[in-house]
Amino acid sequence: MKNSIQYIITLLLLLCNVFVFAQNKEKEEEDIATTLERKKYEDIDYKKYYPELKPQYDTEISDAQLQELKKIIKYQPLEVNPLFQVSEYYYQRINSFDVLRQYQAIQSTCDSATRYIELFEKNLTEKEIKKKWKRYYLEFLQFPANQGKGLEKVTQIEIQSELARRKEVLAKQKSEVDSIYINFKECINEYLIANEQFREVCGKYPTIKDFYILAEYDNVFEEIQPIKDHYLKALEAFQRYKQALEIHPIEGYTTEIIEVGIDNYRIHGLTTTSFLNEDIRMWNYAKWFDDVSQFYQAEILPMRSLVTAYDHYLNDVINQKEKSNVPSEDRFYLDVRKIGKIKKYDPNAFPVNIYEYKEQKINLLNQITYSEVLNSGRKGDLKYIRSQADIWTECRKAIHRLRKIPTDQNSMGYKKHATFFAQEYQDDLSNYVNNEKSSIKLTQQKSEDLLKTIIENYFSSTLSDSAQFVAYQKDSISLESIQETNDFIVRRMKTIHTRPNKDDHTLVIGTIKDKKSLAVFVADIDTLNEVNWLSKYEFDKKEYQDAPNIDIPNINVKGGVVHLMLSAEGIKVGDNEISLDNKVVIFDAKTGNQLNEIPVSSQRYPRVFEYLQETKSYLIAYKGKTKNSIQEYDTLNIQNIKIDGEQLWSSNYLMKGMITEILPLQNQFLLVANINKLSDINETNVLLANNMEFGKFNTAILKIDSFGQAKDGTVLKSEQPYESIFALSDYDNTLNLIGVKGDYSRDKNYTNKDLMLVSMRINNLKVEEKNIQ
Repeated sequence: MKNSIQYIITLLLLLCNVFVFAQNKEKEEEDIATTLERKKYEDIDYKKYYPELKPQYDTEISDAQLQELKKIIKYQPLEVNPLFQVSEYYYQRINSFDVLRQYQAIQSTCDSATRYIELFEKNLTEKEIKKKWKRYYLEFLQFPANQGKGLEKVTQIEIQSELARRKEVLAKQKSEVDSIYINFKECINEYLIANEQFREVCGKYPTIKDFYILAEYDNVFEEIQPIKDHYLKALEAFQRYKQALEIHPIEGYTTEIIEVGIDNYRIHGLTTTSFLNEDIRMWNYAKWFDDVSQFYQAEILPMRSLVTAYDHYLNDVINQKEKSNVPSEDRFYLDVRKIGKIKKYDPNAFPVNIYEYKEQKINLLNQITYSEVLNSGRKGDLKYIRSQADIWTECRKAIHRLRKIPTDQNSMGYKKHATFFAQEYQDDLSNYVNNEKSSIKLTQQKSEDLLKTIIENYFSSTLSDSAQFVAYQKDSISLESIQETNDFIVRRMKTIHTRPNKDDHTLVIGTIKDKKSLAVFVADIDTLNEVNWLSKYEFDKKEYQDAPNIDIPNINVKGGVVHLMLSAEGIKVGDNEISLDNKVVIFDAKTGNQLNEIPVSSQRYPRVFEYLQETKSYLIAYKGKTKNSIQEYDTLNIQNIKIDGEQLWSSNYLMKGMITEILPLQNQFLLVANINKLSDINETNVLLANNMEFGKFNTAILKIDSFGQAKDGTVLKSEQPYESIFALSDYDNTLNLIGVKGDYSRDKNYTNKDLMLVSMRINNLKVEEKNIQ
């Protein structure tokens, strides 16, 4: 270990000796070079060198001569004149530089000239002048300070006069060049600051719309005021620069500023410019500031006022609707022009989401008012039922609209209208949305409960004891059997349908079976429950081997006429099989007189019966050989028959399921059925439910043209089976389906079943709202 340390020490000493030797060698070499240089310049005879240096008084000293002079000064310090000649070299060049590009060189040159003049003054003596004025200083008589004086001899006075003049020229040169350069530089710096700040604005706001719409939240105009200020300072500095050029003209400096407009945000105004070209193109940030400020005042502030004012207007409409008991016939829509003005600057404006909800709420309130007008106790009326379905639909739409209202206060969209939300909603949109949602859901639930009650009370097989029938326009409502007894005979009368008649009378339609007659009756009951008239249509018992089963599948009361679809099911005399005999019988609703009887050529049971008043014809759908033949996948026949019995068209389909309704619409019909399968007669076009087991239905909608041809169709598929009981429309392109969830059951007991609701567009068969998956 000891030997290792000693070895390291020896090595370090050796390295130090090598370094010292190299240093001494380098110094020795430098000393040799200096010696040679000194010998050269000590041997120069300056009085012989001077004529070469200055053959004329205004001869320009070269760069090489400058270096020679500085060496002479160094090695011949007693020679005074070289000091002046060096100052002359620098003085001759003070106007040789570009003021803007070589400002530092000018300053340095003036300083060097001044320094050597002062050195010359310090070393100049009377003895030097007297001894050498003819040889070295005669040129002073040609300099501006002494020109025109007619002097023949140079004294210290002439030399000092010229030197003083030169120092004054140098000081003025520095001052004037400073003014030119500093003002020009200030112009550049101020402009570049404005440019940089403008670029920051463009980086922060991707579009001019974002700039305008966030101006309020970000206090943008306070932030960008310095852009204008710096730009104006740049122009002021340039004017001072031009004024300095007038005092100290420089050849070739005719630069002017060309102000360029910023017409396209984030395209113009971003680039810098070249300040050393003949003309300087500068983006006019001051005018841009004035333009955007003026535009903001003229367009954005009125838009913000519109946002608040339109919200107040919608609130007023809502308040009016809540207090009104007269519904509007037309649907309420937002003013697209006002919305357009808002979205012009904020395409995704959060306030518009609130407006859209309030638009929906107004229509919901109007629908509630309309339903209350219809609700005169007739809860079975189709229009009232549909009004409740529409309330449910409007509630669902309102909830969807509420969900689209963003409530995040940190989001950019919220910040764009932060003042509006703070003033109108106390910066708590979440609370507003939650309160509105709770209210809407309560209304929706009431509508669902009422529809469920209507289905349970009026359309189940077992009627509620509290049910009071109020007729509606299309579907039938079965009531309990009643018996009428008088002094002469006991008649078995079964009431199947009732309908409202004029003057608050009620039509009662049913069947009569006794020993003497087999008939269908129609009776008009007045407000005192007295029979106003009673008419009967008798079936001929003799045509049948045994009394047939009489049914009234459907009725229509329109235009003061009662249209009855009658069906007799039994074995006729001479036959071995049960047959169906269908016919339409027409009565006058005012007098009860029978007007017509139309045989119908079909051996299938009529499931749908609709009187088309405009064409004076019937639309009838048949399926199944008997009333109870419902499970088979067999023919669905649809006929359009004139009131005189002439058939207009007949179409056949194949179906496994139950037909609900055929709605007559403009230039087409809409078939609604609960199906497992529905196809054309050739099975080339097929609609299928999710399940093929009978009773596990999905609803199919089929569009049929005015000639009976299917044109379009769809199935509202769901893994959960459901049954449409109502299919309602009012020529408004909306179809309401009302029913129950679960398998179909013959007993039609809907008490324990959940309500099914669907609202859809007819033109494109697109579902708008639904409560099934």
